[in-house]
Amino acid sequence: MEDGDFPIVSERATLTAWGLCVALLLGPAALVWIVRGAAYAAQCQPGPDLCHGMTLGAGLRDTLSLAWYLTTETSLLIGVSIIATLAAFRAHRPLLGTMSLLLLPILSLVLPMIAVLVSKYEDCPVSTDGIGSCTLWGASMGMSFHTAAMVPDIIYGIAPYTFALTLMLGLLGFFFARPHALPPPDPMSHMRSRGGEE
Repeated sequence: MEDGDFPIVSERATLTAWGLCVALLLGPAALVWIVRGAAYAAQCQPGPDLCHGMTLGAGLRDTLSLAWYLTTETSLLIGVSIIATLAAFRAHRPLLGTMSLLLLPILSLVLPMIAVLVSKYEDCPVSTDGIGSCTLWGASMGMSFHTAAMVPDIIYGIAPYTFALTLMLGLLGFFFARPHALPPPDPMSHMRSRGGEE
């Protein structure tokens, strides 16, 4: 194995770690939107009735519960985002690392919240007090809908910390995680190659 192979393997491994962190935080939100997209494709309006005989509400409730389980634990949310940032820095991608810490915590919370907002209807209560029950497409949504009302407070609570960490780690990443410049060519080797051609 040549010496030049090691940086490529290391960069690939660190980018894989970054991708796993992104999948952990945004994967559940993607599953929520897959279920919501299925309802859009079936042209089912939000309501208590089944969606063409399918209980899509149960799928939406379960994916929302998974998304909230991972993202409402703020220490887990920030910790995984920091790991993604450090992995991007290790791969010499300072901008990717900075954007990861800035956007991952917010997107992982906002995307499921938007899915709830576009799925609720007039007789479907969503409140921070958890009062009332909403039945959507044949399934009771329980706290999975009410948690969406708490998302703005969670974001306001973590935003000062994530912004401060983004600024601090972003500066460190700019100075220490920039791609390495290629070394200048050796003039002696150039002269030797020209001498060999003569």
